Amino acid sequence: MKRIIYIIAALFACTSCSDAFLDNAPKGKYHEGNYDMGTAQELLVLATLMDGYNVFAQQTWPVTAMQCHTTDNTHPGGPSGDGGVDFSQFPTMSFTPANSMFNTYYSLQFTAITKANEALQMLKDLEEANGVTAETRQYRAEAYFIRAAAYFRLTQAFGAVPYVDRVMGKDEEIADQLSATVIRNKYLPELIGVINDLPTRKEAVSSGNIGRATQNAARAIIAKTYLYEKDYGNCLTYTGQIISSEDNDLSTPYAEMFLEENEFGPESVWEINADYKPDQNISIIGENNQWCLMNGVRGFPNLGWGHNAPSENLMNDYESNDPRFGATVLEHGEKVDGEEVVASNYKYFNRKAYCRKSERSLYGRADWCYGYWSNLRIIRYADIVLMHAEAACETNDLDEAKRKLEMVRARARNGQSVLPEIKTTDKDELREKIRHERRIELALEFERYFDLVRWGIAEDKITNFVVGKHEVFPLPQTEIDKSNGKLQQNPKY
Repeated sequence: MKRIIYIIAALFACTSCSDAFLDNAPKGKYHEGNYDMGTAQELLVLATLMDGYNVFAQQTWPVTAMQCHTTDNTHPGGPSGDGGVDFSQFPTMSFTPANSMFNTYYSLQFTAITKANEALQMLKDLEEANGVTAETRQYRAEAYFIRAAAYFRLTQAFGAVPYVDRVMGKDEEIADQLSATVIRNKYLPELIGVINDLPTRKEAVSSGNIGRATQNAARAIIAKTYLYEKDYGNCLTYTGQIISSEDNDLSTPYAEMFLEENEFGPESVWEINADYKPDQNISIIGENNQWCLMNGVRGFPNLGWGHNAPSENLMNDYESNDPRFGATVLEHGEKVDGEEVVASNYKYFNRKAYCRKSERSLYGRADWCYGYWSNLRIIRYADIVLMHAEAACETNDLDEAKRKLEMVRARARNGQSVLPEIKTTDKDELREKIRHERRIELALEFERYFDLVRWGIAEDKITNFVVGKHEVFPLPQTEIDKSNGKLQQNPKY
């Protein structure tokens, strides 16, 4: 609580800052230039919610390990053992419950949940004193979003986990461990009920109110939840609402989606703010994002550690002359921004995490040019369109599935005579085409591992994958030990 009070003090101090400061304030921070300054209680809620959002930007190491380095898409990139023993266990699926990556990932989700629960308690007190307003309704919707997003990620990664929907005392016992389906059935109605209390993406951008939950971000979490439950009808409902809202579209060229100038653009469904502060050490995340550092060129120019690099298996799966290959794969010897890329180890890199020279020269970034300022794109619109195609295919609406598949391929084609339209009338063949498209469109992002798991084909694609074990990761051993037997470990760990 003391830390939150300090944040509030800083927020009040900002009200007397100059216009110049406000114009250059870090993205995603609450300040007078972007927001109406309300009561101290409202600012406390805002600061707590902002803490909850920022947690999602602090997961680069475990996300890279768990969702990227485990898959057939990815080569670890660095030299053998790079990143430490725990990090290097994921390509071989040799991790154990004692691996620190699981503890980090698990703990950060519960930090976000705690922040959401604190905000909800403060909102209850605030509304009892002053009544319900449009602002408090939006804050509540944001808290439900943060909690739902964190529980979606927890259940996706670990299956059954403790469910906490209130502020708990330090001396209380650990909450009951509930199944993924039970937990999802708790957060879904909450989030569905508050969608309209959130702004659209366009409203958020036009008001400068970026970096917070939007209507389509909420719908995306709902749709993904239904997809993982294989409830394709409800998945179609919410992906359909996102598509028909016209709040997002595929107008941003594929090769330009990850540029700084296109942050919070039409492709963005859920995106986490990042900013670079030259006085912050890289071990202090703050508003920084280490995704580009993790993926960046290892060699010259020195832009990072070269992790999450494209595998030969992935590169061989691209169709002939697919423009997305060059927008995804950066190769040793290429000349980019007038600089020849020279690899010190593995010769391929994730181009989606490449920071242009023009971006590196801004705001005193030259000495720390590792892309800390690049936003973290968690859910893209193309992901939603392909989810819709998949759900339509599984519910036997093959024409709708092909229409949505063609939307994604047409953007990728970019007017060239490549990537022919898919016209098959065979459901099984169309399913495979959609799965291929997800792999290529979302390559080196965050979806591959759990896509393979939910499709039931991970054993065929992931080396050393054990059926009945690796569908979920192990609960952290530290949490098992602290629970005094209340938490049950996942099978075979």
